Order: sequence, then C-alpha cells, then structure tokens
Amino acid sequence: MASRDQDDAFTLDDAFTLDDANALRRAIGDSVRAIRRSETTPEGQIEALGFLARDGAHSIATLARLRRVRHQSMRVTVADLEAQGLVARAPDPSDARGVLVSLTPAGTAVIAESRTRRATRVLAAAESALTPEERAVLARTAPALDKLTAALLAQDVDDAQG
Repeated sequence: MASRDQDDAFTLDDAFTLDDANALRRAIGDSVRAIRRSETTPEGQIEALGFLARDGAHSIATLARLRRVRHQSMRVTVADLEAQGLVARAPDPSDARGVLVSLTPAGTAVIAESRTRRATRVLAAAESALTPEERAVLARTAPALDKLTAALLAQDVDDAQG
C-alpha cells in the first residue's frame, strides 16, 4: 500500500486518497492506544466518566449504547464507579422507573486529572519527537479531526436510519 512520505510537501491540490485515509485511521488508533497506556483507571470506567463529563447525566442503557457494551456490563461498571464515589444515581424525571447516572465532584476531578495527564503526555512526546513545523501542523489538526468525527457520526445516523 503506497503512502506519502512524511517529508513530502503537500499542496492544497493534493487528493486525500484511500491509502491516506487508512494511514490516518491507523495513526489515530495507534496514538489513542499509546496515550491510554498511561491511564490508571480501567478503560471502561474512564470512558463512562468521559461520556458523563461531556454530555451530562445518562441512563445506564444510554451509557451501554455509547460504549457499545451490554447493559449488564455497564451496570457493573456504574456500580464500581458508584462504590468509588465517582458517580451517583438519581431518579430519572422523565421515567419513573429509570435512574440517571451523573458525575460526583470526585468523578469530575478524576476525569480532569486523567485528561491533564494524557494531554501532558502528548505534549511531552510532541516536544521530544517532532520538529517545530510538525508541532505547528498538529496545533491546527484538532479542528479538522473534530469536523471529520462529526461527519463520521452523521454517517452512522444516516446508516441507522436508511
């Protein structure tokens, strides 16, 4: 599979190819896995905390869907987080039988510390491994990745509806 050499100069006329998309997918996945290696909280728990920090309170069923796990697995994760004082359950005002899970102040602190630790790790790696020009490219990359993520999520919705 041909891929552009990282030293090749790019112009605005360069096409984004399937090979480029595959290289980007692999690089993002490898980076995410490398960053997560520093995480001390189990992956399933940190992801659940992250969803709650980003989106606010969720039902266990919604958290399970977001993490793509069974309801029973998420129920165990939430119980573990609750036992650690990181989340709390409260009645769901829109469903008399349901509960909503939300972060406690301790849970908010854990997710904030985790994000800072991971960002610090990314910054240190970038400063030691990348040139100033490469770091400048990375600094401009997050908005493009956010747009790409939104497009991928929109495709998921379209695929589910169509």
